[in-house]
Amino acid sequence: MGEARFIVGIDLGTTNTVVAQAPLGDLGGGTAARAPASPLAGGPVPTIVPLAQRETAGTVRSLPALRSALYAPTPGEVPVATDPPFPEEGGWVVGELAVRRGAEVPSRHVASAKSWLCHPGVDHREAILPWGTRGDEDETDRGPAMSPVEASRRLLAHVRSRWDAEHPDAPLSQQEVVLTVPASFDEVARELTAEAARAAGLEPRFLEEPQAAFYSWLQSAGEAGLTEVLGAGPAARVLVVDVGGGTTDLSLLEIARRSGDGERDDGDAAGGPEAVKVSRVAVGRHLLLGGDNMDLALAVRAEERLSPGARLDAGRFAQLVSQCRRAKEQLLGDAPPERVAIAIAPRGAALVGGALRTEITRAEADELVLTGFFPPVARDERPARARGGLVAFGLPYERDAAITRHVAEFVARHVPEGASVDALLLNGGVFRAAGLARRLVEVVASWQSSSPHVLTGTDPDRAVALGAVAYGMALAGRGRRIESRSARGYYLGLGSTEGAGSQVVCIVPRGAEEGRRFVARGRPFGLTLGRPARFDLWSSDVAHDQAGDVVGVDEERFTRSRPLGVRVGAPGEKGEIAVALEGELSALGTLDLAFVEAGGGDARPPRRFRLAFDLRQGDGEGATPLPSVARASIRPSDKRLEEGGAAIERVFGKAKGQGDERDAKNLLRELERVLGERAAWPPDLARQLVDRLLPLAKQRRRSAEHERAFYALLGFTLRPGFGVTGDDARVDTAFQLFREKLTFAKEMRGWQQYWIAWRRMAGGLVEPAQLAMRDELDRHLAPHDARSRKPKPPKAEAEGDLIELLSWLERVPAGRRAELGGWLLDRTWTDRDPRLWAALGRLGAREPAYASAHHAIPARVAERWIDHLLRENWGEVPTAARAAWSMSRVVGDRSRDLGEATRTEVVKRLTAIGADPRWILGVKELVAREEKERAELFGDDLPPGLRIL
Repeated sequence: MGEARFIVGIDLGTTNTVVAQAPLGDLGGGTAARAPASPLAGGPVPTIVPLAQRETAGTVRSLPALRSALYAPTPGEVPVATDPPFPEEGGWVVGELAVRRGAEVPSRHVASAKSWLCHPGVDHREAILPWGTRGDEDETDRGPAMSPVEASRRLLAHVRSRWDAEHPDAPLSQQEVVLTVPASFDEVARELTAEAARAAGLEPRFLEEPQAAFYSWLQSAGEAGLTEVLGAGPAARVLVVDVGGGTTDLSLLEIARRSGDGERDDGDAAGGPEAVKVSRVAVGRHLLLGGDNMDLALAVRAEERLSPGARLDAGRFAQLVSQCRRAKEQLLGDAPPERVAIAIAPRGAALVGGALRTEITRAEADELVLTGFFPPVARDERPARARGGLVAFGLPYERDAAITRHVAEFVARHVPEGASVDALLLNGGVFRAAGLARRLVEVVASWQSSSPHVLTGTDPDRAVALGAVAYGMALAGRGRRIESRSARGYYLGLGSTEGAGSQVVCIVPRGAEEGRRFVARGRPFGLTLGRPARFDLWSSDVAHDQAGDVVGVDEERFTRSRPLGVRVGAPGEKGEIAVALEGELSALGTLDLAFVEAGGGDARPPRRFRLAFDLRQGDGEGATPLPSVARASIRPSDKRLEEGGAAIERVFGKAKGQGDERDAKNLLRELERVLGERAAWPPDLARQLVDRLLPLAKQRRRSAEHERAFYALLGFTLRPGFGVTGDDARVDTAFQLFREKLTFAKEMRGWQQYWIAWRRMAGGLVEPAQLAMRDELDRHLAPHDARSRKPKPPKAEAEGDLIELLSWLERVPAGRRAELGGWLLDRTWTDRDPRLWAALGRLGAREPAYASAHHAIPARVAERWIDHLLRENWGEVPTAARAAWSMSRVVGDRSRDLGEATRTEVVKRLTAIGADPRWILGVKELVAREEKERAELFGDDLPPGLRIL
């Protein structure tokens, strides 16, 4: 690999991608080498890199920003021989032309991929984009699809290709690349971005976008700017508000004087760069709220005029949103026009013939954005998160669109009462509109005695890319660095971490520096040895505890992070030892934890057991609260666990003469006698039992009772197939048994337990496994002309369990799930079995229980099923109400939500039978699913503490 010659900053934005660069040294000629000097360190000032892209089908132009959009042209739409060629596009157009054509043909347009990277309800690696335009019956110009990760990769690949074309002797893969991400991006979204970058051939450093914006300001303001903000005081707080196309990113920085020992000084000496430090001290939570929401708000307003009393279908609404995005950029940009025309083609009509037309005025755009997104608020106001809000196309936008209210919450959380925000840095294209910037400054000023100092001199569209280069220069010793201390403190769970009142121990305090080791020696902690244990990590962005402090947790101050499951000590070792805790944040993004044995023997030094939590690999929403290292464990004692294992061994052991049919029949009863009621078995206990059961799978063939008992225990101890460390491997091992089928195929009770077991484990089965199940089992239910070699159907008692299993396979493509629903719907004409409607409710659910949202069947199909259900006598169909609720509940996605007329009829019927008020409300408006509802959906009592995502 050659030596890097440039520092390159890439702002991979939701709307635009911007690239900047600066040479690392004197290149002895060339444009870059003659760049002006930096006021901070005498180095070159970063400059924007124009990126070539298609502006029209036949023209290419280099522009200062690459539009973060892709378009799949129809054959012959884009000349193959366009000069210069873009071989990296691979059948997709990237950039300006993609936006222009995408506004006209949304089914071939991919935009806002960055927002989809942080959507917790979809599979980010599945080809799900463009969203909301692929289920329309009348869609005749449907294009290909791609995943959010692939869309990000293609954008970065285009950047790399254009750079390499202009710098053949300095390929981008060999340069010092800094890629920016929102400070509030969760660890999953950061890792997905890194994955896209690696796939594009890049290994970048990452930098938080608000910090990049501040670096850009620092480039222009220099040390004099810091001195001006600091004034005569010992420290000053700088609030960075970065409103991009898809996110609002909030960060709090502190400028403080250093004393002789490097700490903050309360004196009044100004000093040079070494006498002042800049630290990032707080980061806001992820807010999926930005320019895209403003586009949606304008589109909803325009829709009221274009289609009075009725909603546009998903495809035409997507076209309207694209048009409104263009209108917003013009109306809120430089030299705005008085109005912008909007034209939407009806189905089957050309854009210029019979189009739906309206216009958006500059005054209307100013009023809607100012009132809806930047209203005046008090410092103590908090965002509304329960329900409601402007949402569409499946993205989980913030329920409260008032950016000022989210800023108020952040300030109240991180700026002490009575203290002030001393300076305000506004970044993002929306702040080109002077009225929006002025409003936010006024709102912040209303919370304190004086108006904040507004930091100027940056370009809100380019500051992040330019600042990324400035950061790279600082790393190379050519400028000041922001000290990014940990914005969170980290804690380890003690005992049961169920709800408020649980205890945790601080292992790394908030504000910790990378590489500094913290020791918690105030008291001994008990560490379990020799068997798998789970260590639950918590974090807080407001707590100010010291290493070793044991405190209670609550949802307002603490967030669970992904747990770590490991075996500490030798496999044969048992018992518990007293340890002290040591914690350290590494530069690689890990939290390194060491358990140091207290004392140790005379003949040996104390042992150290080291663990590492990868802070990039999970977020607080994916945690499973379970006991970890404390003495107060809810696990059964080793003796009881060994008794349970021995009971399994007696039934399924390999030695001859073990496990007669009576033992098999009584196995679950015996396990409950030893371990307590099944419903109270915690997840780690259940998985220890299944780990003993799976290696003995061959012995299930001893008798029909053995086979039935095996699947009964397998399904119960491995349910729901995910949520515990190692479940992927367990389910994969178990799935091999599905291909072996039942040995005692004539035993109806065996089939029942077989279907029930796979239904309970369904959430852990990947899509290929679920498709294999459907391919094998559909023939039992398909009409005679739909599948060949139709076998003898299972007995009626077992068939209901088979139907329930198939309806739980949510990762099967929507078309196959709709096909199954059609078969079941045909049966309801003559069969009054309530299990049919229970299965249809699951197949038609607007929000899958565990799968990605793109697996939901089209709304038009669900409406047909609802229409049939409305003809039933719900008093005679006990599953009707739940099925109707599941198929018609509002999820805030125009492509999945049913029409208002259908939902109104469902509400009437639910009200008439006195259905659960939560269901009625959920059909009327958007209501977040509660944990209780998730458990109800699974039908079984789930292990205590296991949360279904």
